[in-house]
Formats: sequence, C-alpha cells, structure tokens
Amino acid sequence: MVVQAWRGMPPEPPLWTVGDGLWILATLLVLFASILFMGSLIGNPALAAPGAEKAAAAAPRGVFAITRHPMMWGFALWAVAHVMVMPTPAQIVLSATIIFLALVGSAGQDAKKARLMGDAWRGWAARTSFMPYAGQLSGKSSWSEAIPRPHALLGGILLWIAATWAHGALGFMVAGVWRWVG
Repeated sequence: MVVQAWRGMPPEPPLWTVGDGLWILATLLVLFASILFMGSLIGNPALAAPGAEKAAAAAPRGVFAITRHPMMWGFALWAVAHVMVMPTPAQIVLSATIIFLALVGSAGQDAKKARLMGDAWRGWAARTSFMPYAGQLSGKSSWSEAIPRPHALLGGILLWIAATWAHGALGFMVAGVWRWVG
C-alpha cells in the first residue's frame, strides 16, 4: 500500500542535485546491499527455519561476520541509496519507512530470537554485531572472516545486475551501471 501511495504522488522537485558522484556511490551501496541480502539466504540463524540453533552455533563468517542481520541491513542500505538519487519528500518517506522497519525490526528480532532460542541466540549475538563492521572495528572479529562467501558475492552481483537492469526496463529511472552503458 505504501508503494502504491508513493506511485500515486504527483511529481516533486528534488531537494538536492544528483550528479554522477552520488549515482556511483548509490550504485556501489546497492551492490553491497545485494551481497548482504544474498548471503543472508544460507545459514542464517535469524530466519524462521529448522536448524536455526545449529546455524547460531557456527562461527560467523562472510556476511554474518559483517552483521548478524545482513538481510535487514541490505534493505536499509537499498533504501538509503534510493534517497541519495531520488531526493524527493515522497521517496524520503517511503525509504525512511523501509529503513525503520528493517532496523527496528532487526532489534525486535534479536529480542524474539533470544526468547525462542535462548542461549543459542545469545551466544550468536555475543559473537556478531548489529552494526555492519562494528565487530571488525572493535577488534572482536577478524576482517578476513568478513569476506563474503561465493554464493553471497556471485549471487549479489547477479541480483544487482538484474535489479538495476530491470529498473530501466520496467519504466523506472535507469539505475546502476546502466546509466553509463548503452
């Protein structure tokens, strides 16, 4: 419903000028968000799936060494990128809603998983960080463990290429590398 309301908004002037620099930054941010999202689909103890306790017992690697909520951070970063390149009040409201749901929802998920999984989740939370790269910056986690695994990297790149291509193909603003190719 929110997206439908956003689509129904009359055209609005942007709040700032968007040049190639912001487009490049947003394009890279969406690539990173896509890698986080694809990496979150395998071995994620936050998902409602059998074996979550076993996944929580594993050492955090790849996107899970970056953040314990890579899917939700992927959504939040995707929304930030959209505000960067489409700075209209309607886009800001839509993106802020997505960011709020993703990050506040993740915090709520931490509490729910601690209740449901007990020590398994508390151990996972102690070995991971909520904020991306906070574990590496604090010295709690190694940088080498934060290298995305092949499924995350390749899947994220493929998702990024397909989503940015579809953006223009479906009649929306041309996005990603497609702004400069063709």
